[in-house]
Amino acid sequence: MSQSPVRLWRKQKQDTALLGKTGIILSWTEISVAPPKFASGTPYTVVLIELASGERTYGQMVEFQETDRVIGARVKAVYRKYGSVEKEELIEYGIKFIPA
Repeated sequence: MSQSPVRLWRKQKQDTALLGKTGIILSWTEISVAPPKFASGTPYTVVLIELASGERTYGQMVEFQETDRVIGARVKAVYRKYGSVEKEELIEYGIKFIPA
C-alpha cells in the first residue's frame, strides 16, 4: 500500500535537498530477501553515504558495475522510482545513488 499523497509531498522536500549531492560510500550491503513491494528488484544494494557536508544518509545504489560498489567510491544522489505498485496506487519516487 502506498503512502498518502500528502506524506509523499512532504517527503519530496527532504529528497530535493539531497538531489545532486555527492559523497563517498562508507559501507554497503546486498539485500536478497525483501518486503513484497521491493521483492521484484532483489538482489539490490543499499549503501551508507557520507556527503561532502559530513552528513550521513543511506539509500539504494543503482546503475552500477560491481567495481563501483566499493568503500570510498564516490556516488551522486538522483531521483528514481521506488519499488513496484498496484494499478490504483501512486508511483513513488525518491533518492537513490549512482556512481559519480
